[in-house]
Amino acid sequence: MDNTSKASPAAFFIRLIKRWALMFVVIFGLITGVDAVTALAGSKTSGSVPFRLVFAAIASVIVNIIIALFIAPRLNGKYRTFRSLVLRIADEGYSEPLIKEMEEQLSVCLEDKENNKLFISQYAMFLGEAYLSLHRYDDAEEKLKLTDMEYMEKAAENRADTNAQQNMIMYHVLLIQLSSARKDIENTEYWLRHGEKYFSRMRGKNEWVDYFIDTAYFESLMVHEQYENALKLLKKYDDVKSIAFGIALDKARCLKRMGDMNESERYFNTAYELAANDWRRKTVELERDSDEDI
Repeated sequence: MDNTSKASPAAFFIRLIKRWALMFVVIFGLITGVDAVTALAGSKTSGSVPFRLVFAAIASVIVNIIIALFIAPRLNGKYRTFRSLVLRIADEGYSEPLIKEMEEQLSVCLEDKENNKLFISQYAMFLGEAYLSLHRYDDAEEKLKLTDMEYMEKAAENRADTNAQQNMIMYHVLLIQLSSARKDIENTEYWLRHGEKYFSRMRGKNEWVDYFIDTAYFESLMVHEQYENALKLLKKYDDVKSIAFGIALDKARCLKRMGDMNESERYFNTAYELAANDWRRKTVELERDSDEDI
């Protein structure tokens, strides 16, 4: 029997106590040293011992939280690599070299699953998105199966953790897009229902988040062949320039399904002109040339 899970809570608690104690000693020592110097200089503003003890105890908690949330992750090599790849996605899209690098990093993380759950899930989702854009649906499904939904759900229990909420939204939207692409109505609706509690938490944060959430509902309308309603859903984003590419491409896809080839072609051309990189242009061409029924 594996006793790791039973021992881990106690070990985690001990590590916290050790970190707190170390920081407490450091802060208390610094305060005491400063007080000693100021006393020698003739100052009478030094704090009492009880004050120094309380201050060091509270400050050590605050410092440890700051280190854990903001400093330690940035000193982590895997974090730096992941962040650089995500920034490249924003700049160049899902280029073939970038996908290869992400696959390599995912393989490295999979060698130690227990300590890389978040990185594995994030790489899996980004790769799932990349393969969806390539219409490589089996590859997308394979990657999305690597995500640790239980781990992400537990993190998302903290509603103040915006990143955890966004991870859950991305996960559900990708599964909805995959199900819709396969014209799987049952799975589309299942993942839509499953994701709605996360959608409701983030709705209204900004237009980009709202659009990403509405992508799920758009795909549901598409798989149900409710094309007029799908276009109405997109209309509210007509003036949002930051997502103009996605809106144009979604309208083109919808109009193509409706059989309005002239308008569809017009929006495909608009999306192509708005594409910020070669990968987006490739996505437009794949959608334009797809053999899905119309």
